[in-house]
Amino acid sequence: MERMWEYAVVVHFWTFQDSGSQEIGRVFLETLAKFGFQPNKFGDQDPPKHRLDSTSASKVLHEWVKRPGQLILERMGENGFQALLHLSQPQNRPVLVTFALSDSYFASASNVSKFLEFSEELYAIFKPFQGDISHKREWDEKIVAITPVKIGSRTVKVEAHMSPQPTRGLPGIFWANFFGPNFVNFYSKAKLESSPSYSKKELPDGGYLILTSPSPLDYSRPEMKRTEEDLIEYLGRDTVFDKASPDRVLRSPFTNGTGQHNARNAISPLPSSIPSNPAYCPKCGEQRRIEETSRDRINRLVGFTCLTCGAIWAVHGALLQAPSKNAF
Repeated sequence: MERMWEYAVVVHFWTFQDSGSQEIGRVFLETLAKFGFQPNKFGDQDPPKHRLDSTSASKVLHEWVKRPGQLILERMGENGFQALLHLSQPQNRPVLVTFALSDSYFASASNVSKFLEFSEELYAIFKPFQGDISHKREWDEKIVAITPVKIGSRTVKVEAHMSPQPTRGLPGIFWANFFGPNFVNFYSKAKLESSPSYSKKELPDGGYLILTSPSPLDYSRPEMKRTEEDLIEYLGRDTVFDKASPDRVLRSPFTNGTGQHNARNAISPLPSSIPSNPAYCPKCGEQRRIEETSRDRINRLVGFTCLTCGAIWAVHGALLQAPSKNAF
């Protein structure tokens, strides 16, 4: 199972839409079935505990409308996948929808085309302002850094997931890049239409989908990397996240001219020095009124929210001292 998540292609969609209605849940389940992605487990834990079959869709919708911090639907085995949806709607903060699928699925060019069609239907359902599709190894190459972190008197080296904040700038350029209408207006339709790419397509809501190569399996090919670099240069390096300069202020549709944030970010970066209990609020320092909201098995991240100031952040599972029954 862990090997599967290492060799996976992942969709990330960031949206401000409240997706917790029964109608959206119903359309999502129908879309999964339409493209042959029939989950057999669901729940708010990772891995999910409840079995799912043709008679239990109503149970999924019952959980869906509760707007949980996370809802997972998955199937293991050949062409296994996991859909992870954050359905709670913190005020003025985007939420994340992900879909991870074994990369063996993409060995067929017809499956690549089919998956792009599937992702466009997901885009229509969740109305993200930004999204991307990448091989997990491509994502890790651009987002994950090995960094020393101090825990009490100890210093350990961990994978620091730089917690992309798409309201502060593009998380990066990947195989497939979804620009919602906000980003299209920010860059301009004419600019995106003329951008260097393998292919580009205008979406029904005025957004754009830009590909850098024929397949997500091309992530290590020099020609794909050249296209990515050309696209970053063309859009402006001051609008795209670079893990070599994680604190650099970026331009985006959600920042004003001084770099001040006009939309609150979804997840804060992992701090370089943290107390013995890493599940503390990086914004106000609160350590007691903290609630775990989600677990991401693919990236080994645990999400928390502060009940005092409302901040949301993530901590790598390796840093949590007292593992729970769902620990990594």
